[in-house]
Amino acid sequence: MLGWLTRKGVPAEELTAAQLSRMRANIPMRAPYTWFLGRPERGVTSQTRRISARDGHQLKIRVHRPEADDPLPLLMHFHGGGFVLGHMGVYDPLCTRIAAQAQVVVVTVAYRMAPEHRAPLAAHDCLDATRWAIEHAAEIGARTDAVGVTGDSAGGNLAAVVAQSLRDEGFTGLRHQALVYPAPDLSDRETEDLQLLTQRYPVLTPDMMRSFRSLYLGEEGDDRDPIVSPAFGDLTGLPPALVQTAEVDPLRPDGDAYAQALRDAGVEVRHTTYRGAPHGYQTFPGLAPAAQPALEELIGEVAHHLHEERS
Repeated sequence: MLGWLTRKGVPAEELTAAQLSRMRANIPMRAPYTWFLGRPERGVTSQTRRISARDGHQLKIRVHRPEADDPLPLLMHFHGGGFVLGHMGVYDPLCTRIAAQAQVVVVTVAYRMAPEHRAPLAAHDCLDATRWAIEHAAEIGARTDAVGVTGDSAGGNLAAVVAQSLRDEGFTGLRHQALVYPAPDLSDRETEDLQLLTQRYPVLTPDMMRSFRSLYLGEEGDDRDPIVSPAFGDLTGLPPALVQTAEVDPLRPDGDAYAQALRDAGVEVRHTTYRGAPHGYQTFPGLAPAAQPALEELIGEVAHHLHEERS
């Protein structure tokens, strides 16, 4: 979804609040959008709710639950968009498919975005929504002993942050993290060959990355604070991870490095790079050949880890 960065070539930081708001609008689940996004899965009930964040803000979430008599594992999903763009409704096809095929309750979060809301508010919103879902698990038909987190791009950053935070809080029910072309390191640095990765598929470019980073952090944000850049956090004691990266994506080196850092910290990691895939491929199954196998892998890993019996 990061391809929505500009409006007629105008950098995101030069767009007005009204322009950004229009770009964040939900996409209707009808043709032609469903040709490339897919359709929501039948047999899954989707309910939009509002909950209170720690500062009293009424935070919107969406609960996707497949038909089942018993409580199901809980999977928290955080959407991508560079912390600036995106809408949780665009992910209805993906989230309902995960819910149906992995047999989990998926809760996705409309966290507040930059530049109106700077870091680390997005992370706080995602953590508040996760705490709410755990505390109200019985109400939404979920289990608290089998919880996972997932997200793509900026959402992968937020999922990693939430995983570290839940571990620090002593929560023992977190079993898995699925990070899809994540952005775990927002530190200001130059990385070689990023332009080469985006010449063929300019879905996300280094200039776009710098623009998103600037809008999210502002002038005073600490780019090495783990709540902003989980790559700088303590990675020991985290649950097993799936890290999916795209071959022609400027975020691939960061995803590769985070997967290796998790391994070095003793975390079980499955790391897959999809050949020829650009950033954002999983959101567009009708356009990206890598989307189908990547989603099947994610569903398989989520189902394995969240339904695995623990002694």
